[in-house]
Amino acid sequence: MIFDKMDDCFRTLNEKVDKAIQDSDLEKLFAMLDEIEGPTLVCGVGGSSVVATYLAKVLREKKHIITDFVSPRDLFYMDLQPYQNVIAVSYSGNNIGAQAILHTDLNKYLFTGYPREGVNNLVYQMPKELSYVSISATLVPLSLLFLYYCNDYDLLNEILNKEISSASNNDTYEVISGYETQTASVILESSFIESGMASCILHDKYNFCHGRINHSRRTDSDLIFFKGNNELDEMLKKNLPNHFRKIITIEKEYEDDVINDFYATLLSMKLIRDIAQNKHRDISDMDELEDNDVFYLFTGKMK
Repeated sequence: MIFDKMDDCFRTLNEKVDKAIQDSDLEKLFAMLDEIEGPTLVCGVGGSSVVATYLAKVLREKKHIITDFVSPRDLFYMDLQPYQNVIAVSYSGNNIGAQAILHTDLNKYLFTGYPREGVNNLVYQMPKELSYVSISATLVPLSLLFLYYCNDYDLLNEILNKEISSASNNDTYEVISGYETQTASVILESSFIESGMASCILHDKYNFCHGRINHSRRTDSDLIFFKGNNELDEMLKKNLPNHFRKIITIEKEYEDDVINDFYATLLSMKLIRDIAQNKHRDISDMDELEDNDVFYLFTGKMK
């Protein structure tokens, strides 16, 4: 299979977002999202877990309903009675993660580029892109959810044009984050691991204060720190340089945390791009293990 080059994926990102906006029936999509009421589960796997994390946050903060992100397999094991709806996030709509919602008695939704029968389809259109680590397939639907949240096209373009630059080139990264930048931390962990470029450990900001420094002082990690404007973050900023070789700080830029999480996620993906370039790697066209499809194409039962 021939994959698109990483640099081309990023170079055409704004164009793909614009085309998705033009080609998608956003009025219908947003109206269907508006109709979702009551406790809701949102599930996704791989790159779709990033979109699912942000969708859960957008619904929670915009509509003030209980929303929880879960992995598709969780649906077979957890008590679903407290919930009314389940939304699967899958661009293709045909993996068994998306199919996991079908066994539930909840109101079923699929956020996808390819609708299927038996569910309420939340459909968007996206130009084709073949990439091993999802780039446009993640950032395009995130952009549409951003518009659903704030309906500000100028702000969307402003954020899409933001850049970050880093000379970091390590084999281990630690990320200090929190709920306010949850989507950004998920995309970092997912992209580092799926690309095989580096190990990645996520720390909640306050949880880090309770002994996790004992791991960090024994490694040679670079740190990615999402810094907000509060006393905890200032304390971390002051003391973290004592324990990490290099710190990449992504400062809070926008007061609204949902908007800022999208901004932080966009910068995180571009940071992954820069680190890949420093390593002379292409996260879009990876050297796959021979048995990768043994795992990826699994279609059996999960319980």
